Amino acid sequence: MQNDNRERVVVIGGGFAGLNLCKRLDKKKYNISLVDRNNFHCFPPLFYQIASS
Repeated sequence: MQNDNRERVVVIGGGFAGLNLCKRLDKKKYNISLVDRNNFHCFPPLFYQIASS
């Protein structure tokens, strides 16, 4: 593994705020880790559209 001098950022929670933060942080400046209990992201208000096709 290379010597990585970037600062480490750990984001806890993969909701809308956590995902947007990970997307907006500069990946050249920060080493970003996202920790969430689920390995998926869901938006319950749109479930009816998925169910009705």
